[in-house]
Amino acid sequence: MILELIKQGKDINTVLAMPYSFLIDVLREEHKPERKRSLIAAFGG
Repeated sequence: MILELIKQGKDINTVLAMPYSFLIDVLREEHKPERKRSLIAAFGG
C-alpha cells in the first residue's frame, strides 16, 4: 500500500507521517465495489 501511494506521487516522508487509520480508510475507498442498477450492467451488458 505504501508503494502504491509513492507511485501516485506522494513523498515517502509524507506517507510515513500519515496516521494508520487514515491509510486504511484510503485503502477501503480505492477498493470499494461499484454499484450498478441492474445485473446486465454489472456484467458488462
